[in-house]
Amino acid sequence: MSEHDTNLYGTIHGGVMMKLIDDAAAAAAGRHADGPAVTVSVDRMTFLAPVRAGDLLSVEAGLERAGRTSMTVGVRVTAERWNSSGPAAEVATAFLTFVAIDAEGRPRAVPVLERGEGVPVSDAP
Repeated sequence: MSEHDTNLYGTIHGGVMMKLIDDAAAAAAGRHADGPAVTVSVDRMTFLAPVRAGDLLSVEAGLERAGRTSMTVGVRVTAERWNSSGPAAEVATAFLTFVAIDAEGRPRAVPVLERGEGVPVSDAP
């Protein structure tokens, strides 16, 4: 993260983090759906700790649930200092709902979620 991503308090702006979360969740949903999937809702977003300029972020997303056309994706964000070998800290979690769409933008069926396929996120809704 860089100074361009900071807010008035000198920490990373929540909107920047939200974009990273949505991007990762969209990739997970699109991969599972084998095609386009759009964000329908942000069901929960929890900011657990501030992120500072210079922190290295890791964003991990995976399906929690797959319905007929919709998918719930869990996201976990960790941060570590760029110049330290200390452990990464969990800084945010989120759950988003996506719907797979066809070429005309209409909902389309998604594959069944296989057991063990999701990424565990600590505060599942």
